[in-house]
Amino acid sequence: MRTLPAGEVLRLWEECRDVSPQTRALVLAAAADDAIVSVPPVERPIGRVTALLLRLRNALAGPRMSAVVGCPGCCGTVEFQATTEALLALEDKIVDSPPPLLHGGYEVVWRCLSYGDLRAVAEQPEAQDPDRGALLLLERCVLSLRHDERTAAPGAVDLPDAVREALTEAMSSADPLADLLVDLRCPDCEHAFTADFDVASFVWAEVESRARKLLLDVDVLARAYGWSESEVLALSEPRRASYLRIVTGELP
Repeated sequence: MRTLPAGEVLRLWEECRDVSPQTRALVLAAAADDAIVSVPPVERPIGRVTALLLRLRNALAGPRMSAVVGCPGCCGTVEFQATTEALLALEDKIVDSPPPLLHGGYEVVWRCLSYGDLRAVAEQPEAQDPDRGALLLLERCVLSLRHDERTAAPGAVDLPDAVREALTEAMSSADPLADLLVDLRCPDCEHAFTADFDVASFVWAEVESRARKLLLDVDVLARAYGWSESEVLALSEPRRASYLRIVTGELP
């Protein structure tokens, strides 16, 4: 995707500051959505939105990503790295229209989770319970259900545990970018654990950091030269940096 102009970074920062995580992810992803498709991002599989977020991160700061998480064993910090290229390679494995699940005498027609599902379930008070929330998400993805040649009402509540587990596994396989997990080992205590890699939060941190720096740049250059915000943001990044070095005395 194209490199984001400075003004666009500030627009995203302003628009996303006070919204829900689901809405923020969709707004950020839309900034990287160059494709013309009939399905809006909110209805696409979560992994498709994650791929857009990865492209946005690549445009903002390049392919290498570093993150730090807390070790649940010793409360120390563990750093890990990933690349946008490696994660985007998983996009080819996303199945937008998965085949029905046949398991234990059940035929389950289903679809992948979307951000629309996440947003809808997050608004329900009972979803505060993780197990109940997971079940509500699963129910939204069951489109039709047959058992022993009889049609049943769609839903995951009445499915046997084995069928539910098989459906959950099928959903993970069909959208490997929906829930990114990283296997880690603490260098201090050797504790092995699995951490979530929240791409949307990672990208938002980058947007927020860049937006705050841009605001400082505007403040410095506006004071020094009397330029407006739009005039400062219209400068290319190298030229803006050069003017800042002049103002701070780093460039004669």
